[in-house]
Amino acid sequence: MTKRSGGIHNSSFAIFSNDQDNNRQEVSSVTKISAVSTVSLEIPYEHGGPKAGWGGQSWNKLSILMVKVDTEDGLTGWGEAFSYNCRPAVKAAVERMIAPVVVGMDSSDIAGISRDMQQKLHLFGRYGITIFALSGLDIALWDIAAKRANAPLHQLLGGMARQRVTGYASLLKYRDLDLVAENVTKARQEGYEAIKIHETEVPEIAASRFAAGEGIPLMVDTNCPWTPEEARQMALRLLEYDLHWLEEPIFPPEDFDALAELGHRSGIPIAAGENACTSFEFKKMFDAGAVQYAQPSVIKVGGITEMRKIAALAETAAVALMPHSPYFGPGFLATVQFAAAQPVEGFLERFYCILEASLYGDLIDTVDGAFVVPDGPGLGREPDPNVMRDYGVEDG
Repeated sequence: MTKRSGGIHNSSFAIFSNDQDNNRQEVSSVTKISAVSTVSLEIPYEHGGPKAGWGGQSWNKLSILMVKVDTEDGLTGWGEAFSYNCRPAVKAAVERMIAPVVVGMDSSDIAGISRDMQQKLHLFGRYGITIFALSGLDIALWDIAAKRANAPLHQLLGGMARQRVTGYASLLKYRDLDLVAENVTKARQEGYEAIKIHETEVPEIAASRFAAGEGIPLMVDTNCPWTPEEARQMALRLLEYDLHWLEEPIFPPEDFDALAELGHRSGIPIAAGENACTSFEFKKMFDAGAVQYAQPSVIKVGGITEMRKIAALAETAAVALMPHSPYFGPGFLATVQFAAAQPVEGFLERFYCILEASLYGDLIDTVDGAFVVPDGPGLGREPDPNVMRDYGVEDG
């Protein structure tokens, strides 16, 4: 009896010891974040017309804010935070608000870091610059996770549903019916089967429809110019042009009830979401019945982690997901990887312009109107160090 008791005691001790060993192994396998930094780029471009502008400033160059995350075991992940004209502010948020907090955290705890950082920084607002910066961090952490698994990111997101993702040409604003018609024609000749224009006047929209041809999906992105009543009147004038969707026709863009009413009364499908942050904003949008097409931007909403939540909400609300993605940095690759894993395919946006240099070579270009999904580890391809060197800039 004593011997049996001793045997039980020894067995229990052995189990306890194994548990301790496993715990030690788990602790030692934690791969902590060792550094978070940024790289600012400005790349010249041409788009067949006068340079675009936003917020009263011209876009003479395309702005990219890359977020770099290093781990103690030597891995590096790349993310992108929405920047454009606000790049110095977003850079400061990454380096002064986020980096001091996340260094030392477990890089594999992506969901935990996302929630923890959103909670810690909610005092500064859960939209805009704060979430832009967190988006870059989140994308970089997913890049690291996929690299650690030696797999492309789409494998971690459910697998590859498709090897190519259909793109659409997103023309910048021309305000010239001849130029817009010319560039729509060129985009069609290059294999794009869907076209988006950024025009707000009927003649330019009419010229676009004529150039695209009947039956070709034509989307009109207006960037929030009208009151609800102005939008209603314009929608009636646009009915004859058979729009695939009317994008962000109302200011403010979060007036979801007005968007829902416009779509219901006009019969034109409504698209929105590029200015929305976090899945909570999209839930409000879907609950209001505001859109038929949701357009979350991975470098604005909170990264891949929030994109996954939004995709689930969209599916249950019977809303089509059309990621907003006029980007050329890690945010572009993250969107391609995300789209490759979605059960239902959506169009992927491509600014219709020619860049002086590309971080990812020809991956940023469509082949017969579709993007090829890269199958390298992580986001699929590493950024070109020569491009980062040659087009890097210092933010004051």
